[in-house]
Amino acid sequence: MKRLILAPHMDDESMGCGGLMAKYPDECIVVTVTESGEIRSGEHAKAMEILGVSEMRNLGFEDGVTDQHMTALVGAIDAVMAEVRPDEVYLPYPSLHQDHIAVYEAGMRSARVSMSSDHHFPPTVLVYDIAAYDVNLYPTDLRWNVFEALSEEEVTKKALACTAYQSEIPSEIHPINSVKQLAAAAGLVRLMEYAEQYALVRQVRR
Repeated sequence: MKRLILAPHMDDESMGCGGLMAKYPDECIVVTVTESGEIRSGEHAKAMEILGVSEMRNLGFEDGVTDQHMTALVGAIDAVMAEVRPDEVYLPYPSLHQDHIAVYEAGMRSARVSMSSDHHFPPTVLVYDIAAYDVNLYPTDLRWNVFEALSEEEVTKKALACTAYQSEIPSEIHPINSVKQLAAAAGLVRLMEYAEQYALVRQVRR
């Protein structure tokens, strides 16, 4: 199993899929889209070490303007898809941030059926939740309908990975500091101690 996680910024992957990565570290490939500088890159490396993920790369797009480079962004993701050939692709929910919307849209386009013989068609596409945003700019038909059960150890690793991003934590009261509470809220109503929530876009079963 190969799980490709596309993150607009270094920290989105941990907030959205940190538990999944802690659970399946050898199956996850993390691709961050925007270049974030030495400090945040160091925090990202620390977060990945906490989660046990060793395969990651950065596409090097400028933060805040990825929506202005859609063709190049889709092409860059296409190249990663062709190289990695993931079984599952994880995309950010298209909420308020322009980079999140752009990466979601570019990822969906890259996951398309193509006339090109070397284009990879990932059989499963899911969207992950980033709790920092509570308003959407446009409606979608996405629903949180897939729930990944997490153990105490896995959710603790996710929380530690999120707090590795000290340069991105604006205040003590913030979703990035409430990882275990959010995971408990998602899990308990579904008879699990902790969970991460995802929206299934497509699943092809063979």
